[in-house]
Amino acid sequence: MKRIVAIFVVFLVMGLFKAAVAAELTAEEIVKRAEDIMRGSSNIGKLTMIVTNPNFKRTLTMEYWEKGKDLSLVKIISPAKEAGTVSLKVDNNMWNYLPSVEKVIKIPPSMMMQSWMGSDFTNDDLVRESSIVDDYTPVLLENSMLSEGEAYTLELTAKPDAPVVWGKILVYVRVSDYAPMKYEYYDERGKLIRVMTMSKIKKIGRRAYPTVWTMVPKNKEGRETVIIVDEIKFDVPIDKNIFSLSNLKRGIIP
Repeated sequence: MKRIVAIFVVFLVMGLFKAAVAAELTAEEIVKRAEDIMRGSSNIGKLTMIVTNPNFKRTLTMEYWEKGKDLSLVKIISPAKEAGTVSLKVDNNMWNYLPSVEKVIKIPPSMMMQSWMGSDFTNDDLVRESSIVDDYTPVLLENSMLSEGEAYTLELTAKPDAPVVWGKILVYVRVSDYAPMKYEYYDERGKLIRVMTMSKIKKIGRRAYPTVWTMVPKNKEGRETVIIVDEIKFDVPIDKNIFSLSNLKRGIIP
């Protein structure tokens, strides 16, 4: 009996300790923890993207490399028509390499909100992905219950001078392990424009990582884009030359 009581006390203390640590976290720290789960110092992986709309359904496979917040490269593997197409991000700039014409095209600001590879993700998503911590002010709201568990609910409001598209983003982060579970994107008038749900959370090293991302636009009926993370490795050495614009212009790609 004493042993059972002792075990109960240990679990109770551990639970209280975890609750105390969670209570001390600020909204900014919760957002940063969720961002670290998705990125780390570097990561490489393979993805499958399934684009569905009322007229067609298509599947693309791709490889990607990401180093820090400001360097990323995505290369399309299939289908054959798009194979070899590369999107390179350096800081807040983006270029596409088109193998069919062997040319590099810089994406101008006027095209940043256009669809990336026909999906419901935009060019801006690739460039602005890392700026959520810098460009928004987070406030912690009341916790929510989602299918993947209890979630911190954070309201991120765009800073006055931030060069961002969304006026507000609601972010849902799982309480137990800081895995991001859902993002709701609102325009400057407060209208919900799209929702990204993150599911099938798996343990990858020390991370609880969502391996399926589903983006659904609320103003385009019958559309959705699903990204499945087939492979991923974190904190791996990556040669900076991979992110070289000069190499890309010469057709030197991984």
